[in-house]
This record gives sequence, structure tokens and C-alpha cells, in this order.
Amino acid sequence: MATKKSEKPSKESKTKSKEEHKESEIFASCSFSSLGLHATLCDELRERMDFEAPTLVQAQAIPVILSGRHVLVNAATGTGKTVAYLAPIIHQLQEHEPRIQRSDGTFALVLVPTRELCMQVYEVLQKLLHRFHWIVPGYIMGGENRSKEKARLRKGISILVATPGRLLDHLRHTSSFLHTNLRWIIFDEADRILELGFGKEIEEILDILGSRHDASADKEIAESYISDHPRQNVLLSATLNEKVNHLAKISLENPVMIGLDYKKMQPVLSFKDFGSLGSDANYELEHPVKMMSPSNGDFRVPAQLVQRYVKVSCGLRLAVLLSILKDLLERGTSQKIVVFFSTCDAVDFHYSLLSEFKFTPHPQPEEQLRQMFVGCKALRLHGNMKQEDRRTAFQAFKTEKLALLLSTDVAARGLDFPKVRFIIQYDSPGEATEYVHRVGRTARLGERGDSLLFLQPVEMDYLQDLEKHGISLTEYPLLKVLDSFPLYNEKRHVKKVLDLESHPWVLLLQKALEAFILAEPRMKKLAITTFCSWVRAYAAHRGELKRIFMVKKLHLGHVAKSFALKEQPSLVGKSFQKETKKRKRDEKQRGLSKKRKFSRKTLRQKI
Repeated sequence: MATKKSEKPSKESKTKSKEEHKESEIFASCSFSSLGLHATLCDELRERMDFEAPTLVQAQAIPVILSGRHVLVNAATGTGKTVAYLAPIIHQLQEHEPRIQRSDGTFALVLVPTRELCMQVYEVLQKLLHRFHWIVPGYIMGGENRSKEKARLRKGISILVATPGRLLDHLRHTSSFLHTNLRWIIFDEADRILELGFGKEIEEILDILGSRHDASADKEIAESYISDHPRQNVLLSATLNEKVNHLAKISLENPVMIGLDYKKMQPVLSFKDFGSLGSDANYELEHPVKMMSPSNGDFRVPAQLVQRYVKVSCGLRLAVLLSILKDLLERGTSQKIVVFFSTCDAVDFHYSLLSEFKFTPHPQPEEQLRQMFVGCKALRLHGNMKQEDRRTAFQAFKTEKLALLLSTDVAARGLDFPKVRFIIQYDSPGEATEYVHRVGRTARLGERGDSLLFLQPVEMDYLQDLEKHGISLTEYPLLKVLDSFPLYNEKRHVKKVLDLESHPWVLLLQKALEAFILAEPRMKKLAITTFCSWVRAYAAHRGELKRIFMVKKLHLGHVAKSFALKEQPSLVGKSFQKETKKRKRDEKQRGLSKKRKFSRKTLRQKI
């Protein structure tokens, strides 16, 4: 019997159409060759980077960068920005006649905020330059041996990736660092560079390199560079703010703005279309001073990202976190998970806990029956780790198929970890810009991703702060997840538990965690240290966020429970009590002194 035309489409066809729609929102309908890139470079993009077609950001940015214009790219994370600026640079360097040599020094400079991002960009460079062996990539960054870096700079690096502090150090002190042929300066993750406090270093770098457009000495310094190829600067940022605005004003000259508002994007143009771009070209947008005022549109997150929050009282946070991790890993819905913490101590504590904590819901289990609570390889990453350990963890998480990464915000910017499915923000990110970059580690290049934000009941106003920037979250079905865990001698929770505080699974797990910490002196000491640093970090929130994240609103005994401590550490408790008593005593003394002054004044008036 023939199938009727009115019959509903099958699930397979619906899934296929959804995937096609998803790809159309991320990838352009053109090819890399149509953008003007060399055929060999297009092959490298396909074979080594798995890019069959350019993303929409790449399709817009590559022709503009090839044209020589200054560019400001405001795009969500995971949209292929690294290739968007590296590909046109490599294209033009391989066309250079005569062929460039190491002795010519540095032609392109890529500035990045962190060591991990520095290594990531360098690795992409190595892949793209596989068939262009005469173009030499290199990197310099904090934590590396300066003498070895000087030796590499002396030999010559064509495309240099650097962190700001180390670059400025070599510009000041390495006389063999040849940069008179410099043609490109790229600011990757510009907002993060500035947030880390590198603003003054960046301005000094621009002054030394003759790329600061509001400096009086710029013209004199710029004359020492190749006149045939004027300097081109490119600034990339997922968020726009006043600091980025200032950097754009001093480093970009009449820039083209490229964003990710897909509905309003200009048609994809070929390289030839930019051959004679003038100041009044149709493609040109307004100067960034007018475009970069903070607004909802400044915070861009991938459309396919599912954003949720979970409201948990402070004392149950740890048990809930472990339960969610166990559920995600056992259901197999997440190949890789990243959990963000506010301090290095918190990363170390939770890493040790997940690596050692064994648990079973059955009473009096035999030791051999006990299993690791979270049966997954755990890795950690934070700024206090040795450089070699950071690099090992970074590479391991990239290559693992199933892994859990515990990290501070050192992993929140620009890092491209393949197949990260779930982001958990256990400690609040603070500024909305940081939230955007944390969740940007998932849902990259059109892939689906989920993010979960932990909030305490006293912190719920933070959702309103995110909504001001166009970010809305839905509630995570926590009770449904907790009800799925079996308890000994109970039939799947016959009575429906409406209150998290009385949930039998959470209470049982919290009790087991506290017993584990109590039995392990090393873990207890680490828990106390982490408690102290967490409270200090919580008190460090700035600006409007101080109204939401207030230490005074916290019950420190409940905070201690979030580190599986049965009691609030006495040392911290006493110090807080001392501070409170001292403050009250000072206030009382000030009040008494005022009364004395007033009484003396009254007495004199009466006399």
C-alpha cells in the first residue's frame, strides 16, 4: 500500500531537518576557497582541522582581514574565531615574495590572556602550517624558561603567540627580538586580557610597537616598519564593555565590526569584493565608540545551549553536586563535564574528595563492595599548579573521551575542549561576562550543550542580574534526579519528597561525606583551608554584586557543611567573633565619645 502524502514525517526526517537547521545557523553556505584562501591552506583546514565549510564568523571575518582593514569581532565562544584570524595571515605570508625567512623576524603577533590559550593557539598554528614549513610558529608565556625563549626569538619566529606580561618583558630586554616587519597584532579574548589587569601592559606594548593611534610618537615609530604593508590590528571579544571600548579606540583605525546577529548579518562577500574598500564602503559599520555601549546584545551565548539553575541551601551543596555528577555520568548523557570553582583550594579539595570517596547506600558494606562514588577520571586545573602539571591536565582532558575537569576561571576563556557536554558553575561566576565565558566551553560549533548554575536561596537575585543582559535560565529538575537513586530496603521513595532538606538520599550522602572527612585527617585539614579561602573569595564580590553575595547573609555553620565539616572551624569562628566584638566595641566607644562631647558642650553653654 502506497504511503499517503499527508502522512506525518518520521522521527528520522525530523532529526535530520533539525541538524540541517542547526548547521545553517553556524556554518556558511560558501567554501574556504571562495573566500580567497590558498588551495593548500583550504586542504589543511579540511584534513587537519575537520572544517568542511567556514562558520558564519569565519565567512565574514576572513575576507575583511584579507583586505587589510582593522577589525573588531564580537562573537560567541566556540564559533571558530582562531581560524578566522590565523587563516588570512597564513594566506598572505605564504604569498609573500620573496619567500619570508626566519631572519626576517616576527610578522604577526597574537596576544592571549592565559598560558593554556597560548598553547592552544600555537597547536592550531602548527596544524595549519604543516605544508608551509618556511613560516615558523612560536610562543612565549609566563612560567617558561626566559633564556630558551630568547634563543627562539633570536633565530626568528614568523607568527608569535604570547601572553602580555612575558611579551612586554622581551620587548624591553631582548635586543635580538626583531619586530620591524610586524604587520598584524591580534588581541584574542581581549575582554579577558583587560579583566586580568593587563591594561597598562597592553598600552605600553602598543607604544613600543607603534600601534597606538592616539599617541604623538606613533608616526615616528611606525616609520621604522615596512611601508608597503601597513599595520593591521584585529580585536576579538565575546563581550563588550568600557575597557574593550578604550582598547578599540587606541588600537583600531576605522574598523569593520563583525558580530553574530545572524538575522542581520551582511551577505558573505568574496575577497575580490574588498579590493577597493574605501571609508564610505557599504560594508563599513559605525565606529566602535557608538556600537559598544553595554546592552543585552553584548552578551552572546550559543543558541543551542540549554541554560539552567538549581537552588540549593548552603549545607547541602556538596551532596547535591556529587549526586548530579553521578547521575550525568551514569546516564551517559555527558562525555565531558567541567565544574567551575572560585578558588584553587576548592579545586584541590573537591579533586581529592572525588578521587578517594567511596560510598554505597547499603548498610555495613564489605570493603571490597565499596566503589568510587563517581566512577570517572577526574582532572584539575588552576593557576597555582606548576606549568608542566597544568599542561598535562589540559592535554589529558582534550584527549579523554569520558572525563571530569575541576577548574577555576583559568579554563573559562577561549579554551576549546572537544565534546564538552555539560558545564556546572558550582561557585557563582560573579560578573555576567564571566558567566558567558564559562558556559562557552560547551555548545561549540553547533554542538548541543548544557549548563547548570548553583545558587543559594539568598542569591536568587543573581538571575535578575543575568536577565538584564538577555540571559534567562530555567530550573533544573533536581528532585527528579535525587528520586532516581535507590535506597536500601526502600521501594523508590514511595512518598514523594517535596523538600530537599528532608530528602533521604541527600541526608544519607551528607552523613557519609562527613564521616569520610572526619576519618581522614589530611582531608579534614584541606576542608578547613578551603572553607577559609571560600569565605574570603565570597566576600570579595564587587560593585552591584555585593548586594547579592553578602557574607553577612551566610550561616557559616552551613558553609562548613558544604565542605563536609560537622562543625564550623573554630579558628575562623573565633576570628569572626573577634572582628564582630571589636567592631561593636569601636562603635560603642565612638558613640560614648560623641555623648561626652555633647555633654561637655551643653555644660559649657549652661555655665
